Amino acid sequence: MQTPITALEPTQMDLSPAQQEALFQFKAQGFPHAKLEEWKYTSFKDLQTQSWNWKPASVLSHQGLQPMALSALLEKSLAFKNLWESKQSLLDQNSLYPLNEALHGEALVFWASAGAQKLDLNLALDALPEGSIINSKLIVFVDQGASLSIVEQVHAKGSQRVFSNYVQEIFLAADAHLHYVKSQDISDSMQQVDQTFVHLSDRAKAHTFTFSINGGVLRNNLHFYIQGSGAEAHLNGLYVPAGKQLMDNHTVVDHRVAQAESNELYKGVLMGHATGVFNGKIFVRQDAQQTNAFQSCKNVLASANASMNTKPQLEIWADDVKCSHGTTTGQLSEEALFYLRSRGISLASAKTLLLLAFVQELIDRIEDESLHASLSEKIISKIQQSLA
Repeated sequence: MQTPITALEPTQMDLSPAQQEALFQFKAQGFPHAKLEEWKYTSFKDLQTQSWNWKPASVLSHQGLQPMALSALLEKSLAFKNLWESKQSLLDQNSLYPLNEALHGEALVFWASAGAQKLDLNLALDALPEGSIINSKLIVFVDQGASLSIVEQVHAKGSQRVFSNYVQEIFLAADAHLHYVKSQDISDSMQQVDQTFVHLSDRAKAHTFTFSINGGVLRNNLHFYIQGSGAEAHLNGLYVPAGKQLMDNHTVVDHRVAQAESNELYKGVLMGHATGVFNGKIFVRQDAQQTNAFQSCKNVLASANASMNTKPQLEIWADDVKCSHGTTTGQLSEEALFYLRSRGISLASAKTLLLLAFVQELIDRIEDESLHASLSEKIISKIQQSLA
């Protein structure tokens, strides 16, 4: 049975007291809306009055590393228990996090305990019935000296109305390595909010790649909490909205200790009447001396009707740091287009060639050949179809 948020009764949904409290928090705040500064371009106000199926069956599947219960991981790993219990409050929180806490059901929990491990994740939203809100939850712990490679595909070709509220909490012990590639390719009738929180210990290294290919609304909240010296965070993102799609990337890198590094590169190609958003925050706390933190966001408007909203931010309380941020938004070079057309290349083909050259830097950072090829094919196809 579908109901709007006003008809939700937490005490009647077979929830624990903690889940009921989380759901009460969500009800009190409602869906994020444009009056909130962090959501001024990506409002979900219209969802407030719509009827929803609040507890559909989970559609998150996996291959490779085997899951376990959170209670078992807390019991077996003192290192994880210490990280889990000492995690600090998350920045820029919103009502969708407690909604996930209340309704995610059983989280998928993975422990990369030693050596090199691989994990394939699949979130198939077209398996959901019309009017579903799905709250998926992933918890990952990469143990000391271990490495984990995650490839995640979020996809759907259906026409049903679906809202995906996906939370991932990832913890890296000392000297742990993470390589995480996300591919988002869902239909225009669907909306997804992806909330990823990565906690880094001493000398831990994390590389994330977010490829936003299709979706009516895609909102990515990616947070890095650097809590160990010598840690490295590398954030990579590529978004190619077209039509009336909206793709919104909000990043937070919070440097809390000395001698750590972060590098951030996001690129966007905006076509049709699409809208893009990039809001990137870097915090350097007072104790985080000798921090290196760099952020760059570059965008190309391939249509006169597309728009891009950017807001890079630096907040620095330390004095011995190297930090920079910058953003550019422009159109394709008329000189380059003229050069290609003078050699017999059509206007659409010339635009495609220039845009592919622009995005190739991020695609080429994917070392796995098959994954590189599949992502290239999807992105090239999207650009060609949008410019045809």
